[in-house]
Amino acid sequence: MKKLSFLILLMSLCFFLSAQKPKKETQTDSLGRPVKTGWNFGAIPGLTYDNDKGLTYGITANIFDYGDGKNYPNYRHFIYAEGSYSTKQVGTIRLFYESDYVIKRHKLLIDFSYLPDAMNDFYGFNGDFSVFNHNLEDKNATDYLNHAFYRHKSNLFRTTFDIRGKIHGGFYYYAGIGVLGYEEGRVSLAKSEMTDNQMELFELYRRWDLISDVEEKGGWHPYVRGGISYDTRNQRVNTVTGWYFDLFLTYNSAFGELKDFNNLKLNFDFMHFIPVIGDRLVFAYRVATQNTIAGKSPYYLDTYKNELYIDHNRYYALGGVTSVRGLMRDRIWVPGFAYGTAELRSRILNFDMFNQHFYLGMNLFLDAGIVTQKYEIDEAAIREKVDSDAWVAANNLTFDDFFDTKANIHNPHFGLGAGLKLAMNENFVLSCEWGMPFSKQDNYTNSNFYIGMGYMF
Repeated sequence: MKKLSFLILLMSLCFFLSAQKPKKETQTDSLGRPVKTGWNFGAIPGLTYDNDKGLTYGITANIFDYGDGKNYPNYRHFIYAEGSYSTKQVGTIRLFYESDYVIKRHKLLIDFSYLPDAMNDFYGFNGDFSVFNHNLEDKNATDYLNHAFYRHKSNLFRTTFDIRGKIHGGFYYYAGIGVLGYEEGRVSLAKSEMTDNQMELFELYRRWDLISDVEEKGGWHPYVRGGISYDTRNQRVNTVTGWYFDLFLTYNSAFGELKDFNNLKLNFDFMHFIPVIGDRLVFAYRVATQNTIAGKSPYYLDTYKNELYIDHNRYYALGGVTSVRGLMRDRIWVPGFAYGTAELRSRILNFDMFNQHFYLGMNLFLDAGIVTQKYEIDEAAIREKVDSDAWVAANNLTFDDFFDTKANIHNPHFGLGAGLKLAMNENFVLSCEWGMPFSKQDNYTNSNFYIGMGYMF
């Protein structure tokens, strides 16, 4: 009930303004709804929620230019801006721009982001191979160590420039450049929060050489990208019908001490949208994968999902709102992975308010993810390092408290859930979703709750 009340409060805080004096709308779209023209502005002052990030406060703005309305709900220009910080010390400073009208016959995509995360999740490598024991960070448990045992610092600076050009029909090519800059390390806690023998799993991985000295602090990685896509979706955000797929390569470069971490990653993403009852009920499904096909990737790039269009501020690997909902963020940390979603989307009520078009909808979903590439870990060598670690022995822990050698790393991970959507002008979408995992190793709370923007895809 508290979560429902919070969602209602969030919706009541939203304000929507139009950048020009409303005009009498005589045009209608393919579904018979009046179209929007000119510049339209939507903002959320203040609050979103995610079990992984906590309560986020700040402001998010979406600015759309629909021009003369002939292509509504598609737009001429789109600007997204966000400044926010969460109770779990996750920050966002972001500016994103998209337009088909800057470079002739091309779509231009630009992103500038600084995404600090002082308490990013770190549950170890290879999914179920790494044992998760919530008691180690539960102050009420007898074997409590500290509340940040499964956390580490991971600050990301991102700059991207991408263009899309048409080949023929629904086929397009993509090309882009960018820079990913990571600052990695141990969490910074106040003295009052630290225990006498403060330790995190991240630091243990470093001591056991599962994370090398040269990659432990992060680094800068300029990249180049190229690929193709096929897109017949009727619109990008609230898609009713059509297909989409993309296939692209990203070469991440590295220099200095990180010179051995140049790598090439392959991404494939496929989506299909099927109208069941007009735009009132739509079945959507998706399959996506990312794999390292050449070179060696630093551990922190393995949890970053490459995307041609950046809908979410930060994409994580398997686990969380951008991949498998219900799982803890980054629960499955591997060099290669695949995931899929089957989702039923409904439009319950259409209405107009503040001279804007709204609808209230629901969605039901089933998410799944699997490991396609794992870290090659010498179990005998790691066992020797763990068993000879003085800190491990002093806390009555053993190798088996951290690693499960009998686990099948390639077993699928599932999340099941439902959500509510409040959309304005087909493109500005408030989202509230709840997801539960099938395995307690994937989430000790048995569910995750998310309030944010948009659909997953």
